[in-house]
Amino acid sequence: MENKNGKMTIDKLARITADQFSRVDERFDWMDKRFDQMDHKLQTILDVVLEIPSKKAFERLEGKVQTMDLRLASVERKVK
Repeated sequence: MENKNGKMTIDKLARITADQFSRVDERFDWMDKRFDQMDHKLQTILDVVLEIPSKKAFERLEGKVQTMDLRLASVERKVK
């Protein structure tokens, strides 16, 4: 689509520009899909991490178990 002087026409330039914008749109679509996948994976990891009890929570639970063990031992001694 060049004219007789070998110069690019406005139509050719418009077509090239439209093609480039189309490619950019395709790349953004691809990036959106990748970010959605990453977001899903990160959410899954976060869900797993939030299910893991913290060290303090574990220590409190361990303290409660020890207290219950002492009480149970005390009750067993009284029953015997």
